[in-house]
Amino acid sequence: MRRLDHALDSGIGDPAQGPARRAEHTALIEDWLREQWEAAVPPTRGVALAAVGSVGRRDAGPASDLDLVLLLDREQVEPEEASRLASALWYPVWDSGTSLDHSVRTPAECEQVAAEDLRAALSLLDLRLVAGEERLASDTSARVRRAWRSGARTRIDELEELVEDRTGRYGILAHSTEPNLKSDRGGLRDVTLVRAIAESWLADHDHVVVDRAADVLLEARDALQLVTGRSGTRLGRADQDAVAGLCGYGEADDLLAALADASRAIAWQLRRSLTAARSGVAPGGHATYGSGASRRPALARLDHGVIVQAGEISVDPTHTGALRDIAALRHAATTGLPLSAATLARLAGGWCPRFTPEQRDVLVDALSGEHLAELYEALDVHGVVARVVPGWEGIRNRPQRSPVHRYTVDRHQIETVLEAQKLLGSVDRPDLLLVTALLHDIGKTPGAEDHSRTGAPLAREAARALGFDEADAEVTAALVREHLTLVDLATGRDHADPATVEALLTAVDHDPSRLDLLRALTEADARAAGPAAWTTWRAELVDHLAGLARDALTGVTRPPRELLAPQRSAQLTVLDAVRDSGGCAVLYPAPSESAPITEICMGAPDGPGVFAAFARVLTRLRFQVRSAVITTVDGVAVDTWWVTGRAGDLPHPTTVRTAMERELARRDDPAARVLETEPAAPLRRSEDTPVVTLMPTEPGRPTALQINARNRSSLLADIAETLTGHRLLVSSAHVMTLGRRAVDVLYLTDIRGRPLDEATAARVVTAVADAAAGS
Repeated sequence: MRRLDHALDSGIGDPAQGPARRAEHTALIEDWLREQWEAAVPPTRGVALAAVGSVGRRDAGPASDLDLVLLLDREQVEPEEASRLASALWYPVWDSGTSLDHSVRTPAECEQVAAEDLRAALSLLDLRLVAGEERLASDTSARVRRAWRSGARTRIDELEELVEDRTGRYGILAHSTEPNLKSDRGGLRDVTLVRAIAESWLADHDHVVVDRAADVLLEARDALQLVTGRSGTRLGRADQDAVAGLCGYGEADDLLAALADASRAIAWQLRRSLTAARSGVAPGGHATYGSGASRRPALARLDHGVIVQAGEISVDPTHTGALRDIAALRHAATTGLPLSAATLARLAGGWCPRFTPEQRDVLVDALSGEHLAELYEALDVHGVVARVVPGWEGIRNRPQRSPVHRYTVDRHQIETVLEAQKLLGSVDRPDLLLVTALLHDIGKTPGAEDHSRTGAPLAREAARALGFDEADAEVTAALVREHLTLVDLATGRDHADPATVEALLTAVDHDPSRLDLLRALTEADARAAGPAAWTTWRAELVDHLAGLARDALTGVTRPPRELLAPQRSAQLTVLDAVRDSGGCAVLYPAPSESAPITEICMGAPDGPGVFAAFARVLTRLRFQVRSAVITTVDGVAVDTWWVTGRAGDLPHPTTVRTAMERELARRDDPAARVLETEPAAPLRRSEDTPVVTLMPTEPGRPTALQINARNRSSLLADIAETLTGHRLLVSSAHVMTLGRRAVDVLYLTDIRGRPLDEATAARVVTAVADAAAGS
């Protein structure tokens, strides 16, 4: 097919011009198809060429595929002639490099296919004549619509299954950082489905909202196809900046936010259409007449003017109580029943500027409802939440580039509330836990360098607007400011260091109640982000550090690292073995053939280069280190490592001990210390740049150095070798691997066991950063 992109080269970025531009482009495609039709010399009667898909809808993009149907009157066209004509039409399309979906059918066969195959029916509803006899196209369209309308009442379950199946196979467009504009939930296929439900006459939709949202997605699709030259609709990261520029957005995140907004509107309209269609076909769903009487759906009146009728929640307009509207939200969140269109329209018109304490209490009840997410989506597409919660507009639909996160910033807050619901029994102020979960990332606005500190004053203002007093608003702000502190300390600092516990106590203002709230918020936030953010390992670390802080507040003393589980008996066994032999010792405490993580205890007389030698052993034997606790006891290095793999699949302890002895014997030979590893991948993004930080410690204690870097097999060995080159000792360490990141804290002294002076510490920070970067 000849290139027709010129019809779309100008005007992209203005959705108002989009329909006309796409119609012009579709007309050019149809003109080219008519040329092929005329060249095929078809019979004068009994045949027609029709288009479905994007050409049928007149919204074809620059590289859209073609979906064509050759319609026949078999009484007028012989099979051989039909086959010849089909080949004459399809081959020029294939030769042009355009993807083609094609079929040859009579109007009656199209009707039968539409009655039997849901996806085919949805496609054939868009059928439109390109060339040939108009009566064939009209007859086909009439038959397909008749079949669709007569069977739609029994197909609602199938429609819902289709939506859920596509969501499972693709995803949700609003929350994807690489959305499929066509197939994701809330994408262009859902637009087709919304319009098909309206064609069934079972339920209508807001045509203005759907058309505007569809235009936003189509503009992005057109720009994507111009950028890539392909018909794909997956908006990958590599193309987002170019597509954003073509569509008139300042940056890729602005484009994703606009797409999320449009897709949410589409997904909401689809849900409303399906709900209305199901209600319409249910017994009593429509007013029915018999014996001269009208039977209306039952009406239930609830407290505060809330009404439930026909499976929807509305309110009594004559009820003027202050709790009416918020009580309707509470009932929706707790029961899952949808708010009526009239109620949503009224809520969108305005709300009180500040909640009363009574309204606040009902709001907290709503936040504890299991159907909060469905309620939020309904309120969000009507702009209600952004008007009620100060600062919400700044995070609405904002994408999260972290691979850990599954949702946009605003929806992540809702998911955090849902996770917090499971932890209400662990705190003495469940209302503050819920509202803080709702507001904890409100500072994740464009350009915010530290969203926790940016969000604290915003959270205070929002809490006051939602009816909390100044003292509670201050607690909410403090929790938002420190909501990452516990997990950062637990996974990145040595729990045996008093400064670690003191940093946590300072974050919670030495308040046991606030400590419990922070512990619950930490778990809820991580679980809401995704499965990679809250593992059993991370939970143990968080619980252990929180327990140490709680004990410090109550005066209880417990042995350090009680939950980090270096087995005491194993450490003592290794310590005794090293003392007796003067050499190395290795032990797999209580090895399990089935456990996916294995503990290894390694010991040797301490000294310069011992830690580096241990790290090289692990690298050379291809251990994947998950975590480690490094200690020195009476001049003996006793290190506990947790590595990925079952004990039976790992090298035998004798093999490890032999490797340790070999490494220690040649630790002063620079050539022997060179690791044969693959070169590190180049740093491609700012988040890949290592961050090396000096952490606060008590006077006289070893210097604490935190390294947060992209993980690789030789990372720890490279860092350890750098420390050896500076003649430093590692007195203890806390090593953790979290997905693609390594977060390690090393406690360093000079050769005499003294903390590092300021100049030495500065040199070490630079050298370790270079080593972590692979320089």
